[in-house]
Amino acid sequence: MSDAKYLFIYRQPADARDDELSPAEMAEMLAQWSAWKARFDEEIVDLGDGLKPQGRQVRAGAGGEIVVTDGAFVEAKEVLGGYSIVQAASLERAVEISRGCPVLRFPGSWIEVRELAGF
Repeated sequence: MSDAKYLFIYRQPADARDDELSPAEMAEMLAQWSAWKARFDEEIVDLGDGLKPQGRQVRAGAGGEIVVTDGAFVEAKEVLGGYSIVQAASLERAVEISRGCPVLRFPGSWIEVRELAGF
């Protein structure tokens, strides 16, 4: 049986702003991401990306119609900040990999680790 894939969902408090980093701080953060990727190169299959705050929410309405509204809602108490995909032998191993992720350098940030269904 091959290793499972896990989605790392990066969450942070709504008031955490990584877009306010100085150029030096941004360079340091990117160096940390590169080092994390190098450390777990065989297991991090898609380093992913950050998410911009703007977006739309597309959902099925009660009568079957499709409803489109403004979304990602920054007034929420938490923000979905980005993602990565990791291939690991177990959930425990995926959690171990997540512990070194640079997103955790921001106070109050956390990572939701979810196994992909593999459809």
